[in-house]
Amino acid sequence: MKYRIYVFVIISALLFSCNNNKQKAIIIGKVDNAGKEEVVYIEELGKRLSALTDSTAVNWRGRFRLSFDLKNAGFYKLYFNSGPFITLIISPGEKVIVSGDMTDFYNTKNIEGSEASLRVNVLHDSLRSTILLLDSLKALYASLDESDTLNKLRIEKQYHGVKQRHHHYSTAFILDDLKSLANISALYQEYAPDEFVFFTNRDLQFFKLVSDTLSQEFPKVRLLKTLTENYNSMLTGYNLSRIMQNTPMVSYDIPELKLPGPNGKIIALSSIRCKLLLLNFWNVNQQESIQNVLQLKEIYDKYHRYGFDIYQVSLESSFDKWKRVLAFEDLPWTNVCDTLFPYSSTKTVYNITSLPMNYLIDKQSEEIITRNIPPDMLDKHLNNYFSNRKK
Repeated sequence: MKYRIYVFVIISALLFSCNNNKQKAIIIGKVDNAGKEEVVYIEELGKRLSALTDSTAVNWRGRFRLSFDLKNAGFYKLYFNSGPFITLIISPGEKVIVSGDMTDFYNTKNIEGSEASLRVNVLHDSLRSTILLLDSLKALYASLDESDTLNKLRIEKQYHGVKQRHHHYSTAFILDDLKSLANISALYQEYAPDEFVFFTNRDLQFFKLVSDTLSQEFPKVRLLKTLTENYNSMLTGYNLSRIMQNTPMVSYDIPELKLPGPNGKIIALSSIRCKLLLLNFWNVNQQESIQNVLQLKEIYDKYHRYGFDIYQVSLESSFDKWKRVLAFEDLPWTNVCDTLFPYSSTKTVYNITSLPMNYLIDKQSEEIITRNIPPDMLDKHLNNYFSNRKK
């Protein structure tokens, strides 16, 4: 009898340890003005077949509760039978609280307990507003007489400007937190079916960047595996026509910068020829920027001969003062100045929120390796990179 009890205890312990990898994900909701027969559903996204995870009726007080076992982070669609839906990115053990008014759900919704879910919904709110604006411009364009060429051209310009601003916003959204799963949603945004926000040859860079970064953090997320597969197939041409609208395959690159150097001559970021490039942003009035530049001078002198270079963008209000500081500091690399900051596209495209700031770029593959690498880590990375290539 004792033997049987002992065996039972061991089996129970083993079963507990096997199930311990899974944790409950809980969604608690409170919605105002819900219908009497309102039902809420939670469905996993990324599966080939329908994957309804849980559902429940919304009670008379507008409250509901959903729960399910979750082993890995995943993307879920929370939707009501009356129409409204949102995307949630839920991790094991998270307790997500959703609230809103069913008469205006998208403008009143509130999400707590899941940073990734909150982030993806901020993105979707921006996309939704953009689509409404684009639709209004389409309607206005259609209402014009065929002979009203001047106004048609004006609306076309506005239309493409709205798209460009949302693309810049989405690029900054990705670069702001490269380790966020919400970046997958950013890459697959559509203004309309098959009308993608990210579709050009340059945008392939962001598919690569997000795929490589998130694969290290979330190797088992279902939609991440799909993203990696899609990127590989796009790169080899299988789905290139869908994403790139039949444009020819060319090497993809990071967002271009074309800014004036000290003599006023425009210098393009893409014109720098090297193996590894540090795109560095700074300001001559900021002490931290100055200290950073002094450290970079030592690193530059150490590795420039092997193929390391710097393209340094100074974000200034005074071009003349910048030139005087350059002459005093005697900086040996490429220096350019953006005096339109913070109203220039540089801020948006590269998501500059503080200075100094940098991106380390592999110029041979035109890939962003990392963002905001401190000088000591840069030294180690360069030493490792060039040492391996000497062997």
